[in-house]
Amino acid sequence: MTELRHLLLRRHRRSLVSACATIAVALAFAAVPAAAATAHQVASISQVVPASGGPVILHRVGVVNLETLASADARRAGTAFPAAAGHRQVAPLGMPPVARAARPSATAPATAGLTGFAPGNVAGERGFDGITAAIDSGANPAAGGISPPDQGLAVGPSPAGTVIEEFVNNTLNIYSPSGETLLGAIPSDQVFLLPTRYFPTDPRAYWDPQTGHWFLTQFTFGVVTSGKPTSQADQYIAVSQTASPFSNYTVFSFSTADRSTPGCPCFGDFDQVGADNSGFFIATNEFSQFSQTQQDFNGSIVYAVSKSGLIAAAQFTRPVPVIQRYRVPSDPFGAYHLSPSTVTQGSRAPDTEYFVESNAFALTGSDLRVYALLHTDSLNTGGRPPLVVTTTGTEQYSFPPDVFQKSGPFPYGQSLGQTGVGQLQTDTDAVQGVTDASGRLYAELSTGFDFGTGQNAGIGWFVLHPVTGSDSVSASLVSQGYVQTKQDLLYPVIGVNADGHGYLNFAVSAASRYPSTGYIVFNGANGPTGNIYISGHGTNALDDFDCYPPFSNGYCRYGDYSMAQDYNGKIYMASEYMAPQPRAVPVNWGTRIWYAPVP
Repeated sequence: MTELRHLLLRRHRRSLVSACATIAVALAFAAVPAAAATAHQVASISQVVPASGGPVILHRVGVVNLETLASADARRAGTAFPAAAGHRQVAPLGMPPVARAARPSATAPATAGLTGFAPGNVAGERGFDGITAAIDSGANPAAGGISPPDQGLAVGPSPAGTVIEEFVNNTLNIYSPSGETLLGAIPSDQVFLLPTRYFPTDPRAYWDPQTGHWFLTQFTFGVVTSGKPTSQADQYIAVSQTASPFSNYTVFSFSTADRSTPGCPCFGDFDQVGADNSGFFIATNEFSQFSQTQQDFNGSIVYAVSKSGLIAAAQFTRPVPVIQRYRVPSDPFGAYHLSPSTVTQGSRAPDTEYFVESNAFALTGSDLRVYALLHTDSLNTGGRPPLVVTTTGTEQYSFPPDVFQKSGPFPYGQSLGQTGVGQLQTDTDAVQGVTDASGRLYAELSTGFDFGTGQNAGIGWFVLHPVTGSDSVSASLVSQGYVQTKQDLLYPVIGVNADGHGYLNFAVSAASRYPSTGYIVFNGANGPTGNIYISGHGTNALDDFDCYPPFSNGYCRYGDYSMAQDYNGKIYMASEYMAPQPRAVPVNWGTRIWYAPVP
């Protein structure tokens, strides 16, 4: 495990830069404009993407029953287990080169138009604590401690009524809206029928409004044999055989090692899922597994499969469907994070899947690229939909800084001889999630902005209107803007209904605040309105092993994304925060799940 630990460490360790490079970074952090710009910009000419690839072999792994797994072992009761130092696991995160540069403090004047904080919460808001580090360690005792708790969330109907499926690194649970546990914590290696030597990460959960079925995904980063990682790398998909989230799921897998590409075997990092009327999609960032440097990014890979074909194969009524693979090795933005869209409940689902990409390979950006897979109904007959792309101008955004958290007890850090708590990593200004609501795309990203004493982390949001032809796509910018406060906002996501109304949710932290969760009303094309509500007040500082050497130098990994979903008139949201719950020995993170009526 030592070799694996050091390999994972290389995925997120910062490198030093020269003084000249530092000056260049400082100049790039010009103040983001304060006012939210609204425009109707016509995109550039559509281009066909010459994406290489072809069919990928999909395998049935087997069938699991979640109720059976949940009752099989009493150890998943949430008890914290002591962890051996060599067994701690950091989820890999491949970052663009700019993320590894030192980030300076800015000296520009404070940005105007800061958002305030509201007392109380939206009428009807309810929430509860979800999976915590102690529960996760109890479910995965061999791992000892896993960080960060990348957030998966799906909400839909069941024989027990509305249920909330939460899936983090590396545990699954199902709750009622009141917070009652309906399933019990299940380790993800059991969900996907994995040997314990596999390293699963980046879980996703999705309930499909069109078919009523449940989808779970996670990728594996290598296999440990005799203490060393091998070149194995796979993507796993579990599909419910019925509309019940509790019973049988058929597990599928396919290789992401991409052995024919120079620099590989590789793995498909940050696997995001999307769906339209006909297809189910997974977009990944491809990184070499064993490079000794971090200059090992090979572009994005998109996998497309027939949704009905996948469900029929899960029910064993049809053979496994063809998966089409699209390799995008480069584009003007670096081909990093082609974030797929999901169609919100009640919206018309097109036979087009959209992806939105920001310029995360640069220190600043002022454009978005919109990719579209056209005629995805052809997936139902083994066809290969064409991939097209266009670009539209936007407001400026920039790489977000790491952010402070309130100082508090840090017993694990003190046991290592540390003298204080670390800052929280904000990752990148890549688009994290895209919602398709009645033909408009709602996207968001983290951005830096200048605030008096230095850089703060805020949010940029965008509403786009894509239009497709038989072999083309264009996109106009409907509206855009920022949410920025005197405190720092991390990992935003927009959850809206078919009319574009809902909430923008995120994590909140500051030198005066423990890591917490917050949200703001999102009013269609008008965007965020009013003040920020705090849904979960953090009660301690993050004190995970990955805040300290040898895993980092004072920068804590944080849940790499948040989640939000519209279901039956409510927006359900989830994010990492510091819950008032027992800790495990080397980790003390928590998660918060909450929901509120659509405003």
